[in-house]
Amino acid sequence: MVFCMKQKKPFSDAKHWRGRAEATRVKAESLENDTSRRRLLKVAKEYDKLARLAEKRQRNEVDDGQF
Repeated sequence: MVFCMKQKKPFSDAKHWRGRAEATRVKAESLENDTSRRRLLKVAKEYDKLARLAEKRQRNEVDDGQF
């Protein structure tokens, strides 16, 4: 008998997006160019938004009894 486990997709994995946000912030802080730094920090904020959406999606799946 073969069992197939459903793998988490990065889109619905808050931890994935939080990691991306943190890595982007670290990179941004290493830049000397203010414009580039601001752009990367903006990208990090968008990753944080994706993390919050993923958490919300996960809560809804748990509330619905889905996995």
